Amino acid sequence: MASVTLGLFASTTSTASVDFTTLAESDHDNATSATNESVVVTVRHILHFSDVHLNISESLNDSDSETIPAVYGDDAPISLLVSALDYAKKALPDPDFFLYTGDHVVHGELSGEYLAAAVEKNVEIMAKYYSAADNGTALDITAILGNADTSPDYTMNVTDPETEENPSIALISGAWEDTMSSSNLDWFNHRGYLAYALDENLIVITLNTLPYSPSHLPDTSNMPDPFEQFEWLNASLAELRTSGKLAYIVGHIPPIIDSYSGAPMWNETYIKTYKQIVNEFTDVIKAQFFGHVHSIEFRLPLSSSQDALFEKNGMTADEDYGDSSDLVPLFMVAAISPIFLNNPAFMIWDYDASTYDILDFAVYGGNISSATQNVDWKPLFKASTEYDG
Repeated sequence: MASVTLGLFASTTSTASVDFTTLAESDHDNATSATNESVVVTVRHILHFSDVHLNISESLNDSDSETIPAVYGDDAPISLLVSALDYAKKALPDPDFFLYTGDHVVHGELSGEYLAAAVEKNVEIMAKYYSAADNGTALDITAILGNADTSPDYTMNVTDPETEENPSIALISGAWEDTMSSSNLDWFNHRGYLAYALDENLIVITLNTLPYSPSHLPDTSNMPDPFEQFEWLNASLAELRTSGKLAYIVGHIPPIIDSYSGAPMWNETYIKTYKQIVNEFTDVIKAQFFGHVHSIEFRLPLSSSQDALFEKNGMTADEDYGDSSDLVPLFMVAAISPIFLNNPAFMIWDYDASTYDILDFAVYGGNISSATQNVDWKPLFKASTEYDG
C-alpha cells in the first residue's frame, strides 16, 4: 500500500501496493449504488472474520493438521477455515478490506513454537484468499492480537514501548514479516497496535486489548496507560480531526459488560478512559469492531437523555459513556471456531463510500455434518431485511 504521511501515522501504515488516487477516483468492481431520487450512495464492503482458533497438529506437520476433523465443541481445523474462506470468496470476491479481529490460535497451554506456527498458518491461509499482494484486495488487516495468541492465555508483560520489543508480540509477529514494512513491524513489536489507511479519508486503528482485561497476567491494572496506547489513540484521533479524516477502531476484546456473565471485559478504569476518548471524538470515529465473544452483539452508548431516564427510574446504566449525545456503534462478530457449540459464522458489512457510515450487515453461517465433515454454508440474515420496520 502506498505510504501515507499523516504524522503519527507515517510509521504505522501498511506498505502493500495500492494506488489510493485510483481507489478514490473510481468505484471498485464490487461496489454497488443505491439511489433515493437525486441521492446516490456508493456502497462498499468489509469482510469480517474472527476467532478461528486454528487447531493444527502438535507435530506441526501440514499433512497431519489437514486430517483434524471439524467438530462442534472443538476449535477450528484447517479444513473448516478453508471451507469458510471458499464460501466467502463466492459471496464477496473482492471486499474493500478484509478484517480479522484476533484469536488466531487454538485454546490451551501451548509451546512458543506451536503458537508462532499456528498464527503464521492462520494468516497464511487467509492471505491466499484476501491480500493486496495476491489478488488486488485493497487492504487486509489480520495483525490484531487475541488473548489466545499468547501462552498462557491472556499473558503478556507490559514493556516500555519506547525502548524494547515485547517478547510475546515478537514471538508471533513473523506471520506479518512479508506484509509489513520494517518500520511498521518494529512499531508493532514494541506495542501491538497500528494504524492503516483504507483510503485518503479513512484510517483503520487497531488496538492491543490484552492488558485491559481483568484476566490479564501479570496484573497491571494499576498502570494508567499500558503501552502508552491511550495517549497514542487520543493524539491520533486529534490529528485525524485536524486533517478532516475519519476512523474505524478495531480490536479483539471489546470494552463492554459481558452479556453472559455480567462482568466487565475490560477493567473499569480502562473502560472509562476509552469511553472518554470515544466520546471526545464522535465526529471522527464512525464505528468500532471487535471479536472475542463468539456471538453477534451490538452496543450503542447512552446519550445524556437516556442517562437521565435511567436515573429517573432509579436505575444505573451498565456502562459509563459520559455526556455525549452522539452515538458511535460498537459491533462484535461471531466466530469461525465452533468450540462453544455455535455454528461457525462470519459477517459482511456495507458502508457508505463517502461518509463511511455502516449501512447494513449480512451474516453467513455453516452447519457441520458429523457424518461427512462437510460444512453447509448459507446466508443467515441481512439486517436491513430482518429488522426493517
